[in-house]
Amino acid sequence: MPIRPCIFSDEVAPDFEEAVRLAAAAGAEGLELRGRLFGKSIGQIDAADVERIRQVCARHGVRVAVIGSPVGKCSMDSPEEMREHQRLFGRMVQLAHAFETPLIRGFALWRPDRDRATDHLRPDLEQYLPRVREFLAPIAEQAGREGVRFCLETEGACLVGTCGEARRVMEALGNPPALGVTWDVNNGLSCGESPYPEGYALIRDRVYHLHVKPNPQQSLATVGESALTYEQILTLLKRDGYDAWASIEHWGTSDEMLKGLRELVPVLARVNAASA
Repeated sequence: MPIRPCIFSDEVAPDFEEAVRLAAAAGAEGLELRGRLFGKSIGQIDAADVERIRQVCARHGVRVAVIGSPVGKCSMDSPEEMREHQRLFGRMVQLAHAFETPLIRGFALWRPDRDRATDHLRPDLEQYLPRVREFLAPIAEQAGREGVRFCLETEGACLVGTCGEARRVMEALGNPPALGVTWDVNNGLSCGESPYPEGYALIRDRVYHLHVKPNPQQSLATVGESALTYEQILTLLKRDGYDAWASIEHWGTSDEMLKGLRELVPVLARVNAASA
């Protein structure tokens, strides 16, 4: 199966149907759902909203690719907040089944020093690993039981910001197959990790989803200010069997999001064709 283009619908337009229409016209095949869903967030939608989303997607020839959940963006110092996010994961599983996708994006708890000056200054993960394990163990177990995947995003504001940190957390949990990575390549770079070969080598078998962000010139020609290109990253992933989604996120305005999508589509076409 080819790697397919995806986009965060809530960054395209305030109105969901308009967002889907524009995204589909620009080449999206999948949507990552997070917010602006008839005035609700992904955690607030009900059965009627699910049906409306299905109908909108059908009209425009796209599908829900990823549940862009907030699970794990919570404080390790609040047991109640952690429990609430574990309960929220149950709802995300229901939505994943409703939209027939196995992919649920999530996080590994806020880092304790979120007022940091830079993502490069990473917290001591080993110090907090017991609490991360306590939080994620039931989520990973439920994901495995329900046949879905909890995809930890590499996010600098959280305790997993790099591929190395993602690998350490997965190992601490016994490497359950249901726990993998949403590889936000730019985020890892911002945390001081070289995406390739160093970062990728640590997660090459566990990349379940990919986020694509622009460089300072508002292009995906390079990953941030590195010498790497997204075409190189996608080629590596495809070579190693990746067959899921590449999702446009945080490009700026609606027009800039759609520009990013239009850049991504031909890159994916070349990558997929080269591996055919």
